[in-house]
Formats: sequence, structure tokens, C-alpha cells
Amino acid sequence: MRDEIALEVKDLKKYFRVGRHAVLTAVDGVSFEVRKEEVLGVVGESGCGKTTLGRVAARLYEPTSGSIIFDGIDVTNVLDEDLLWFRRKLQMVFQDPYASLDPRMTVGEIIGEPIDIHRLASGKERVERIHYLLGLVGLNPEHANRFPHEFSGGQRQRIGIARALAVDPEFIIADEPISSLDVSIQAQVVNLLSRLQEERGLSFIFIAHDLSMVRHISHRVAVMYLGKVVEIAPSEGIYRTPLNPYTRALMAANPIPDPDIERVRAHVPLTGEVSSPVNPPPGCRFAGRCPQVADVCNREDPVLKEIESGHWVSCFLYS
Repeated sequence: MRDEIALEVKDLKKYFRVGRHAVLTAVDGVSFEVRKEEVLGVVGESGCGKTTLGRVAARLYEPTSGSIIFDGIDVTNVLDEDLLWFRRKLQMVFQDPYASLDPRMTVGEIIGEPIDIHRLASGKERVERIHYLLGLVGLNPEHANRFPHEFSGGQRQRIGIARALAVDPEFIIADEPISSLDVSIQAQVVNLLSRLQEERGLSFIFIAHDLSMVRHISHRVAVMYLGKVVEIAPSEGIYRTPLNPYTRALMAANPIPDPDIERVRAHVPLTGEVSSPVNPPPGCRFAGRCPQVADVCNREDPVLKEIESGHWVSCFLYS
């Protein structure tokens, strides 16, 4: 099952016009695939395009160009009214559990809405399904009658997860589901997602800032910088031997919870300014900050190449 491809994106681009002659390149030629029952982690600095990539892949944003293939079917240009089957199979868990839940609806109504839209259950069966989903994410049946403001951030995120699971999806895109939660709650939510993924055989795109959490839950990791994937590899491989200079800097910036190790380990200093994603100049997007920049980096944009089995990197150091 793991060898079958659940989602594939090819040369995916999403541009936003931000002025008369200015275009913001949020996602710029990204290609990857996610196999069935696999978790692909997506990491990178704020503004690198992670969230936009997830929303375009879910067809919440229309792609500027490229292809989105789900279960072997190209859904790139399918009209919204014909995407009901796709909406059921692929669900999203959003970053902000405060904004993603309608404050005027009870928890039962929030979880029950997708059940109603897809006509999966009614009457007593619908109520039982809602109670089952609440129990699945660690909440109680009586919580169905409460409103979102009566819950903590962690509980609200669990409600969002229950809503995503209500239609028995095959694929979930989790867009920074722990970034707005307390540290003590983050591990609980990640462990919940990990358990649900294993028990239900789900495929995941897990978008996050926290590299340690991504390492814990992901089978492979894709690193993004200013709209492009600069490295993608199995989780342990990319953490053990990061190849792209940006990936190395990103890993070095991740603190280790041991003061003795943290005090003596090497860091990768970065200087220079982050390039603007609006009308970006030619060449590598990371050239202005890279400690190993060469002349070619300012002229040409490196392409993603497979350096070793399953380990892809975009850098002239490996050309």
C-alpha cells in the first residue's frame, strides 16, 4: 500500500497580483508526491509558501499553473461543483482553532455539518457518529452541546480534527496544527494525529515550524524556501545529513533540549537580507544569505536533483 501514490503535484505555481506590475510568487514550480499511508512533513521559515502550498493542493486556492493529481485523477481544473468526492477524500486541519470553528454553532453542529453535506448519516446514527468522533479525539459526548468559546485551544484543535475525520477521509493536510497551542498541548495533538494516521491508514501533509515535531511524525520531509522546495528526503536522512545550505542552517537553528550539547554545537550563521517574493530576481532565492554562494547562483536557478536514493536537493554544490 505504501508504494501507491495518493497525491502528486507537478510544477505547481501560485502567484498573487499585489500591484499593477507586481506579482508575489507564493509557490513557484513545486513538485512532489505523497504515497498512501505516508506522512510528508513540510518545513521552512514564515512566508516560504507552506500554507499556500497546502491550500492549493487542497484546491482551496486555484493554482496559477501545474497539476494536482489525486488517486490518479487530475483535479487541477475540475469545477467546484464536481469536486464533492475530492472534498470527502481530502480534508484539512487549519492552523488557528479559534478562527476555523464557527462560534455560532455547537460542536455537534460543527462536526455534523460535513456528515450532512455528504449525506453519510441521519437521525440517531448521525448523533452516534458525532459522539464516536468526539471520543476518538479525546473529548466527551456531552461536549457536543457546547460552543467553541467554552473550550481551550487544544480542545478546539481536537474538534477541528474530529470535523476533518467526520467524512472518513483518506488524506489530511494539517496546516501548522500546533503552532497556536501551548507547548504542553502540542505533543498531545501530534501524538493524536500520529495515532489516528497509523490506526486509519491515512496519508498526511504535516506543515509545521517545529522541526522536532516534524521529525517525530513524518516519514519524509520537504524543506521550502521562498516558494520553492530546496530539499526533500526521508526524515532521518535529512536530519542526519542535510545537504542544502539553507537546510543545514535551519537544522542548526533548532534548539536541542540539552544545555551541555547546545552550548558547544556548531551553528551556521546567516547574513544578508531575505529576498523579496515579489518579482524575485533571477538565480537561487537563497543566494543573498548563503555562506557558500558562487557566481552561478546569482545567474541561474538550481533544479531539484536526486543526489542519492530518495534524497533530492536543489543546489549547485551538487551539480
